[in-house]
Amino acid sequence: MGRVAFLGTPAVAVPVLRALASACAVEAVFCNPDKPQGRGRHLEAPPVKRAAEALGLAVHQPASWKLPETRSFWESLGIDLAIVVAYGHILPGWMLDGCPLGTWNLHFSLLPRWRGAAPVNHALLAGDSETGVTLMAVTRGLDAGPVAAVSRRPIGMDDTAEGLLSLLAGDAAGLLSEHLPALRGGTLATVPQEEALATLAPKLGRAMSALDFGRTALELHRQVRGLQPWPGVDFTLGETPIKICGVGGLEPSAHAPGTLRWDRKGAWLTAGDGRELGLVLLQRPGKPVQPSLQALQPWGAEGQVRLG
Repeated sequence: MGRVAFLGTPAVAVPVLRALASACAVEAVFCNPDKPQGRGRHLEAPPVKRAAEALGLAVHQPASWKLPETRSFWESLGIDLAIVVAYGHILPGWMLDGCPLGTWNLHFSLLPRWRGAAPVNHALLAGDSETGVTLMAVTRGLDAGPVAAVSRRPIGMDDTAEGLLSLLAGDAAGLLSEHLPALRGGTLATVPQEEALATLAPKLGRAMSALDFGRTALELHRQVRGLQPWPGVDFTLGETPIKICGVGGLEPSAHAPGTLRWDRKGAWLTAGDGRELGLVLLQRPGKPVQPSLQALQPWGAEGQVRLG
């Protein structure tokens, strides 16, 4: 049935690793190197490493796939089948060519829509009605390989990128478990992607955090949900940056765009289309995420200001 390796790094990859390890022997797990975290800058192992060690699996953390020693080590393993989830590296052609049963990726979108690093975030930002997981063969193109199977999930108004990714991680584990026998047997059929329908989901950046009060309330609602937990969305009240961590409903507003108001019933921010979105959770610097009225308490029990 062949020797199997797993490649992944963040927490969203862990459910697939566990599903794989429960179904077959995993010869090696590859993830990114440990990184300094927190104020003390102590090295912290990525979630996949911690999970792999708990399962008793061998873990490898090459700094680069361009290094000759990385290639020599990989080839020494004699891997037949590789499973990839959110690994964060462009895999070299020699590695892809060297797996007789293929290298397969579980990508968190409905390919060919949202190829790239942040598919769930971009699906939310664009107002897509659904997302999902695609099991695809890895090729030299960016998420452009043929598709073997898809799992779909609707997107609701309460969904955030973080919450959706957690759900999709479980969906990915189920999708792999369903098709792993065919993968290991080399019998899984695929269909090519429709290139004309491809869209890109590039990496997120802090510049995306800024609020444009001329946009619609629904667009701002999507921005908050799509950029959780990073880079987030924030505004400045006085000289204090405040991060919006949770939003509620949309209501008509009689106030100018950019108006922030709050009272004992809640807090609202007016957008450019004459509607306002409820602000449910906020975070001040150095403070935990708090209900909006608690976070705004230093500015009074109620108030109204024009932002921007």
